[in-house]
Amino acid sequence: MTKIALYLAGGGARGSYQAGALKAIHDLLNVKKIPFDTISGVSVGSVNAAVLAQFADDFSAGVSKLEQLWADIHCDNIFSSSNYELSKSVLRNLSHTVIKQRQSGYLLSTVPLQQFINDNINFEAIEAQIAAGHVKTLEIISHCYETQQTISFYQHYQDAFENWHYPRHISQRAPLKMEHILASSALPLFFPTVRIDDLHYGDGSMGLVFPLRGAIRFQVEKILILGTRQQFVPEDPEQLRNGEIGFAQILGSMLNGLFLDNLDRDIEMVNRMNEIAKMISMWNKRYSPWRPIETLHLRPSVNVGLLAQDQYDTMPALLRFLLNALGAKSHSGDLLSFLLFEQGFTEMLFNLGYEDTLREEAHIKEFFA
Repeated sequence: MTKIALYLAGGGARGSYQAGALKAIHDLLNVKKIPFDTISGVSVGSVNAAVLAQFADDFSAGVSKLEQLWADIHCDNIFSSSNYELSKSVLRNLSHTVIKQRQSGYLLSTVPLQQFINDNINFEAIEAQIAAGHVKTLEIISHCYETQQTISFYQHYQDAFENWHYPRHISQRAPLKMEHILASSALPLFFPTVRIDDLHYGDGSMGLVFPLRGAIRFQVEKILILGTRQQFVPEDPEQLRNGEIGFAQILGSMLNGLFLDNLDRDIEMVNRMNEIAKMISMWNKRYSPWRPIETLHLRPSVNVGLLAQDQYDTMPALLRFLLNALGAKSHSGDLLSFLLFEQGFTEMLFNLGYEDTLREEAHIKEFFA
């Protein structure tokens, strides 16, 4: 049978779009177990990946779990959003310039996210699903600050699977735990780093040059990619002149670059390698290290940042004030969209993911045929 991988990109609260897309895929395919051999996730995609993997033998239950999580979510499920906690965080970072703090350099405490992960992800169930072969591999991508390397933590059904070691990207077999998901989701500047084996880890999108490397190394023939940003459409430069650029817009562009741009480049590389493979003679194909890999990239049909700006008033009050001081309200819906873990926004994105994916019915059924 054809081996298919699912890659879930990062994007903070935009992860609700992926949940809607997965529900549509379930409704279109009407299969019992998940139709993926490998699941890879980075940042918020790692949360969705782990939830799905624990229900590998029951696709319907996994989709229902994701739908329930994103329907009931609030900012205080992900980070400490009270005025007291945010004020304490601001003072902690300001005082760091005078008094050395053990933990500084982040705005939001993720103690609630730790509890959220523990409450909703059963890591023993994931291990059992992999051992039973219902899903062959789960990959969680993170970034190590000390080594400046991307680390693919993974569990694999084969005991003898060989790790890879590239200069900027290595793999490490490990029994996946809450810390791996928390590390992969540690949005730089906003969330604290996570210590694993005495090293500090953060969001896996940082320095992630080849997001699809793990799926390719796990010997799949097809990769379904669930992105979180609309396809880039260049705007008329004349209409953009003489505008103001706020701190939030710059930071939002940086986060977009972290989460999304390398994925587009990696898909382009895979497609280019496929084109080269087609030109190789049948005799030489037997000795070629490259196997043609089919990709299908599903992504939002509209600008998610603009949708976030319409939901600005649902953010916690003090966080709203801080983001407004950075210019997020008027200039960067992108930045808002990463942090807007509120029902109104996530429900909108879930429905968008569902509807966008249904419109791709023909391509999806052809991909899974």
